Amino acid sequence: MPLEKEANYYLKKKKILMRLFDAAMHIIKLILIENFGEDKFIEISTATRKEFENLLPEIPYIGGDDNLLTNELINAALLLPLLQAFERKGLKFNEIGKLTYELFENFYKFIPPTDDIFSNTYQNKRREQAINSKLRKYPADWVFDFVEGDGKTFDFGTDYHECGVYKFYKSQGAEHFMPWVCISDYAKAQAYGYGLKRTQSIGNGAKICDFRYVKDGNTPPAWPPDNLQEFKKI
Repeated sequence: MPLEKEANYYLKKKKILMRLFDAAMHIIKLILIENFGEDKFIEISTATRKEFENLLPEIPYIGGDDNLLTNELINAALLLPLLQAFERKGLKFNEIGKLTYELFENFYKFIPPTDDIFSNTYQNKRREQAINSKLRKYPADWVFDFVEGDGKTFDFGTDYHECGVYKFYKSQGAEHFMPWVCISDYAKAQAYGYGLKRTQSIGNGAKICDFRYVKDGNTPPAWPPDNLQEFKKI
């Protein structure tokens, strides 16, 4: 049996998380209206809001506020009903990817970063969490290594051996969406002004995700993704 704080973590935050969903929909509203029309936007936003609410008890607990990656899991849960709605509307797989990437680009322009990933405080926390992840206290969590920078080509990196979003999406029968979830990292890096390099990702069938970060570096747009080394043509 899960501890009470684990079982109720997301439900206790329900009001906050529903406001988060509403804020996200407000940011991407115009793009959805452009693609589906206003009536369909209302239909999509109403249905996906309810689906997100219903999904809250199914989001796995991975340490709550003590885990820097909890927000990544919440954001992935927020995105999932939208991806499923696009699929229900008959969009082809690549059309879903293109629209999703456009939403990411717009979203991160309005959402400031929660952490300075190049600060000593953040990186020390990541080093600690990398060690703790090997204990696998929470089966749904990420498992990863912190990679020290080489002083030349990147400042620091992360090698993920297990991905919490992939596990969650697989539990929902939605792992086929993972390539489009993964390219959100490029939209984020581009919006926040740092360089991201990655040659492989679990979401595209690899065994690891090899993130390499460069302070003040450049991250090119990831759409179309054909030129990304990690991307496998589907």
